[in-house]
Amino acid sequence: MRQQVTIGEIKDRLLVQLDSVVARYAPAVTGSHTTHGRFFTLNPGRADRSVGSFCITMVGPKAGKWNDYASGEHGDVLDLIKLSLGFGDAADVIKEARAFLGLDTESPELKRARDKAAVDAKHRRADQERQQAARDEKMRKNARGLWFSAQDKIVGTPVDHYLKARCIDLASLPHQPGAIRYHPECRYYFAEEVIDQETGEVTHRRDWRPYPAMVTAITRGKEIIDCHRTFLAFDDQAGIWRKAPLGDAKKVFTDYTYGAIRLCGELGPRGGQTKLNDAPQGAKVFIAEGIENALSLITLRQLRGLPPAFVVAAGAIWNMASIDLPDTIGSVTLCADNDSGEQAQAQLAKAIKFHAGKGRVVQVWRSPTPGEDLNDALRRAMQTKEGAA
Repeated sequence: MRQQVTIGEIKDRLLVQLDSVVARYAPAVTGSHTTHGRFFTLNPGRADRSVGSFCITMVGPKAGKWNDYASGEHGDVLDLIKLSLGFGDAADVIKEARAFLGLDTESPELKRARDKAAVDAKHRRADQERQQAARDEKMRKNARGLWFSAQDKIVGTPVDHYLKARCIDLASLPHQPGAIRYHPECRYYFAEEVIDQETGEVTHRRDWRPYPAMVTAITRGKEIIDCHRTFLAFDDQAGIWRKAPLGDAKKVFTDYTYGAIRLCGELGPRGGQTKLNDAPQGAKVFIAEGIENALSLITLRQLRGLPPAFVVAAGAIWNMASIDLPDTIGSVTLCADNDSGEQAQAQLAKAIKFHAGKGRVVQVWRSPTPGEDLNDALRRAMQTKEGAA
């Protein structure tokens, strides 16, 4: 007699033996590796050329979830089977999963044992999800605390000098971006090796050092959900402020999906700045990838005599496809780097599809120069201007 098992129960059983599922449907190849609980291998559903863009989360509340950052595809453990075997019919996927689990041949005793294991695993995942939610909220609280503790007047600070070195003059902008602040001693955390001189034993400890930093609020609606940090250091040889020579000079606290860094608004009817939350019906938003690129766009518009517009930074190209904008926004211009890489192209295509799906008119700006971003374009424009003068 065919066992009556729900799709949810099938997923739970597959997750109990996720290692075996992955070994069958997304096997390891040369270059496969596991980093921070994610297993990287070739995408089993397409002619993937190298390991790096496709990964499966193996532990924690998101176990079984997979992403292909080159194509924009993602799914769960059943979708992995579908991807691997090229099935188009959900019934075929369930049939394959049942066969893999041996649901039609297992004894009552084995069924009870597997059911218990699946229930226990489901409870563990629920606990992990609650713990992760608590950690995320703590990190958001820390992010908000850091941003509010920072200095809001940034003209004349290392942040100002860092941006000027990239041809962005805050004093010349129509409005100082309220999202950007300066922190003189922002903590940069790192792990370091400590070697016992007597035994040679190596241990790792977490420590921190203070750096000046540009701290920028990432918001969703009216709520700050994260804080972006760009750690800075003075380059004595060049005589300018740069990103600090660290392993990761730009950091965020947690997952900022759906958020945006709001850097400029439109002119209001009385000459003030209209904020994005109050955007009129049919308004247009320019979305750049990073903070410096968004500020470069504002500067370029200023140089060309164009009025202020709604400009936001996504933080990264992948977030362009998920930014939560007001319903009044009628069109967006995606300002992307001229990156011909497969992953960048797929993420841009995903962003176009996302915003078009919201009923918005979508345009794309890219420099005609390969590899150039908005800040490169601004620097070139400034050099041309200086040469003409």
